[in-house]
Amino acid sequence: MTNYPKQLKFEVSMELAAGSLGSPIIHDLQSALALMELNGEELQYINRPTQAKYELAAIYAAHGGGVPVVPPTQKGSPILFEQVMPANKPVLAGLFGTRRRCALLLGADERHIYDLLLEAVQHPIEPLRCENPPCEYDIQSEVDLLKLPIPTMTPNDAGSYITLGLVVAKHPLTNEINISIHRLWVKSKNELTIWMVPGRHLEQLYLIAKEMGVSLPISINIGLDPAVYFASCCTGSIAPYGFNELSIAGGLRGHPVHISSCLSNNAECISNAEYVLEGEITHEYSREGSTGDHSMPEFLGYNGKAHPHLPIVKISSINIKRDAIFQTVIGPGYEQSNLLAIGMEASVVHFVRNLTTTRIINVYCSSAGGGQLLLFAQFEKLTAEDDDAVRQAGIAIIHKFRMIKQVVLVDEDIDLFSEEDVWWAMATRFQADADIIAFTNLPGFQLDPSQSPGMSPSITIPGMTSKVVFDCTVPYNMRNRFIRTSFYMTK
Repeated sequence: MTNYPKQLKFEVSMELAAGSLGSPIIHDLQSALALMELNGEELQYINRPTQAKYELAAIYAAHGGGVPVVPPTQKGSPILFEQVMPANKPVLAGLFGTRRRCALLLGADERHIYDLLLEAVQHPIEPLRCENPPCEYDIQSEVDLLKLPIPTMTPNDAGSYITLGLVVAKHPLTNEINISIHRLWVKSKNELTIWMVPGRHLEQLYLIAKEMGVSLPISINIGLDPAVYFASCCTGSIAPYGFNELSIAGGLRGHPVHISSCLSNNAECISNAEYVLEGEITHEYSREGSTGDHSMPEFLGYNGKAHPHLPIVKISSINIKRDAIFQTVIGPGYEQSNLLAIGMEASVVHFVRNLTTTRIINVYCSSAGGGQLLLFAQFEKLTAEDDDAVRQAGIAIIHKFRMIKQVVLVDEDIDLFSEEDVWWAMATRFQADADIIAFTNLPGFQLDPSQSPGMSPSITIPGMTSKVVFDCTVPYNMRNRFIRTSFYMTK
């Protein structure tokens, strides 16, 4: 591994060199990398050959994977693998591996990234059409997915997976654009399978197309401006069905995302993507993987189950930008948790502020829950009535957000982003017989193996679960007994 922390390997515009965070000049992955290095965030390079099969993921898991990757692991810088074999092409992993880096890439306050996201939702900027896009530098109509540097994460996997492929699709009748990220298994030279979470917007578009008896044209975009990836992870609470998430990315940047017409189908693509795969989601189906029970490592830290019946995506063209970088996430760990968490945090704050109480200060979806299952929520109580308001907010979150399984309520003096500080609140401000609010038999998420019969008599079918609120806040009338010790500060 070679470090070049002071050497920029990406072209930097004069505007960017001026150091303007979050400026409109971030328009693609490589301008984001240049900004990151200019601001002192290290990017590590591995310039020896690295195998796409197992080796790449194993190196990054130990270097920067983080919880819930199996120990030993840690926080780490992103890595650019410059020669991923056998394709002999560069692959980036770990770009979103820390909150600090995510904030930098978006031009946000590290502790309140959700604020910028909500601001962008309130002031969206629609995408702008672009002709002769950079992604069409190398157009490959003779499709061969096996020549791309697509990693296989572990020996248990069904095969190689595209894990940061942003699917752009249009409503078959209204042409409204939807973007989302899905698990894509490489089935053959020109075929993928796609796992769409039931009920998600892309599945709804797919089912409408199926009802019409046609396939759903799509593009799969890999290696993007980080704002596009974060916008795609907004939940339906702030980006409901029909809302074009690309306009949120535009709002984040203050300028429109460029889109272009695909060359081989009636879909749109991201003009500045490093790679664009054009194709269609068909009504042919396949088992995920030819053998074995596992798909790939999932965000909760366990091996995913191979799905027995997934739609096949047939790829018609591969378009590649000049000096393109393939981007991947290895599955579980800080990177995927951050991607999932920030959109969820924005949705929770928006929901609580508007429908329960304005006393909420901040929220954080811990990577211990994959950025989805475990939420810390911080409040400031100003009256005795706020004791109940805060609890009701926790209960409302549990019922509103299917993915959230545990909510920990804390006061304004707790460092929400320190797991130890939250545990301190649990240890000193919580009584188990009075401060646990539990609910049974609620809809959950099957990828959590505990949400299944056998784990609890109340769970009758997989995907149902029990949920809980831990109230670790101090009762308002007792607040003077819970003042943290402060120390003399020297100048």
